Amino acid sequence: MNGFFQSFQPLLKKLKKFKVELFLLITAFFIAIISVVVYIYNNKNLSIKDETVQESVLSASSSRMVVDIAGAVESPGVYEATPGARLKDILIQAGGLSKEAEREYIARNFNLAKRVTDQEKIYVPSRTEIASGIFTEPQKILDYTSPAEKENSVVRNSNSQKININRATLDELNTLAGVGKMTAEKMIQNRPYKSVEELVSKKVVNKGVYEKIKNLIIN
Repeated sequence: MNGFFQSFQPLLKKLKKFKVELFLLITAFFIAIISVVVYIYNNKNLSIKDETVQESVLSASSSRMVVDIAGAVESPGVYEATPGARLKDILIQAGGLSKEAEREYIARNFNLAKRVTDQEKIYVPSRTEIASGIFTEPQKILDYTSPAEKENSVVRNSNSQKININRATLDELNTLAGVGKMTAEKMIQNRPYKSVEELVSKKVVNKGVYEKIKNLIIN
């Protein structure tokens, strides 16, 4: 009988060894699964954190704008502004208009209620720049409804095709008959003109040239 049990001893040892190996294998399998779950969870958290950081950066960048203002203002430079800021707000940040600013020109051509945009460049011209023709004011024709006013608008339209000797650029004046580059420069230097006849009285052009261009110009 003892011999019978002894013959099973090697088999029992192998069975015990197999159980231990199976236990270790199952344990390793569960550890691997847990590791994968932890890895996925951590990656998901990192992804959520990255998205949160990106959203924070985007939110911070969208909560401010940068605008460059130069020219005839007290303190030209680059200023930060909040979305929805108006041109008036940027002018205030820049210390307002300087003494060199042409206020009438700005009042007619700058919309202080305009919303500025990020990275926008704003330039405020000076009297000298306007007088020299670097900046010219666009001709604006109003649309009237009454017959008499419509006739006036036709006259204005006709005048808008003429060259304004107070606002025209050097190249525009140079297109006039008998007016060369030197005469055009002289016309700019002698601004302003109260009437086109002052071209002669100020000795900018002679009477012969004036007769050629008088129907092509306005003041």
